[in-house]
Amino acid sequence: MFRRILIVAGVLLLVVVGAFAAVIAFNAPTAPPTLAAGNSIPGIAQWNFAELPRPQTLKARDGAPINYRLYPGRPERAVVLVHGSSGTDVSMLKLAQALQAAGASVYAISLRGHGGSGTTNGDVSHLGQLDDDLADLVRGLGLDKPGVHRTLIGFSSGGGFVLRIAGGRQAGLFNDYLAISPYIGQDAPTNKPNSGGWAGVAVPRIIVLSLLDGIGLPWFQGVPAVHFATDAKASNSRTPVYSFRLAASLQLGRDWRSVLARISSPTEIVIGANDELFNADQFKPMLQPLNPRIGVTIVPNETHLGMIADPPATAAIAAAWRKLAGD
Repeated sequence: MFRRILIVAGVLLLVVVGAFAAVIAFNAPTAPPTLAAGNSIPGIAQWNFAELPRPQTLKARDGAPINYRLYPGRPERAVVLVHGSSGTDVSMLKLAQALQAAGASVYAISLRGHGGSGTTNGDVSHLGQLDDDLADLVRGLGLDKPGVHRTLIGFSSGGGFVLRIAGGRQAGLFNDYLAISPYIGQDAPTNKPNSGGWAGVAVPRIIVLSLLDGIGLPWFQGVPAVHFATDAKASNSRTPVYSFRLAASLQLGRDWRSVLARISSPTEIVIGANDELFNADQFKPMLQPLNPRIGVTIVPNETHLGMIADPPATAAIAAAWRKLAGD
């Protein structure tokens, strides 16, 4: 009898392993139709890219490059600025300039896996590596010196990353946090289906990899998991596909409610009323029972990408930063 149970258990285990292997191998994300609301920054054709500061590089603890641009302002008012999904620091030009004009020294970074940072487009080496990179950046740039007020600001998936840091083990890295149109979670009331059509997600693959990670098996996490609605190819200018571990390293995770509830540093969210990817009117109701200390500002008439390009939006973000920094 015991032998029969072992045989049945072995067969079931083989079936489960085979099913998991098939999902990991074949459930790749598909590219959604190109979505202008997530792919094309309003007015970018008229930007003067000669205004971009020269790119600079800092080495992370593993020796990989982390690229950034400095918009110098008051040295005691430091902002680390994080781009959105598939982008680079270049996409943050107008917002960086608005923050600089408000008095901040802005370090616009390209996250690992983007803009030539790291070693592989669309990937990191392990879960949580972006958190480690951020700590390396703060120390490497000398932003941890006494008297420096540090604010982490991020847009879209970068906004979700800001909230992840604010509610995580690295919360003490910054004095305060500002999330612009942030991605909270797939099941959050703020999220439109598939982020308004911006993200093609390999859901079965992500579930299997999450289950494996949950039992201490971080296998196959470099496989593609998300394909964004852009026809851009992978390059130092764009990152159309994210691996499982890159996407997971940006996000609050399945326990996003707990992460938001843990945030104790001053934190603000700013979003456009006409955001095509997220439900702007759901942020306040969602946060009220979780963490009413997090402020929410809705900018009238603004779209998702308009938040990093349109003067009324960048002015609202600069004003929110000045409030946080005490200026």
